[in-house]
Amino acid sequence: MTALKKQRIDIRLNENEKSLIEEAAAFTNQTVSQFVLSSAARQASEVIEQHHRVVLDQENWNMVMNAIENPPKPNDRLLTAAAHLKSLD
Repeated sequence: MTALKKQRIDIRLNENEKSLIEEAAAFTNQTVSQFVLSSAARQASEVIEQHHRVVLDQENWNMVMNAIENPPKPNDRLLTAAAHLKSLD
């Protein structure tokens, strides 16, 4: 037997929203809690994935690839920072 879940989220909704969720839960053979949890978790995963992914159009992709393939020479400030970092070792 699984341990009881101890975390709660309380939400307020109007009668129409509640009816809609109850009907959807019934269609998917889930309790209202199961339906709300699975729907919220799925949406949360999508939002997190979107924020972890970078989507570029062709022009910006080409700029990134060009910067990787042809990096600029380091300027004085970068050389100083690298030397400072090396001195910390």
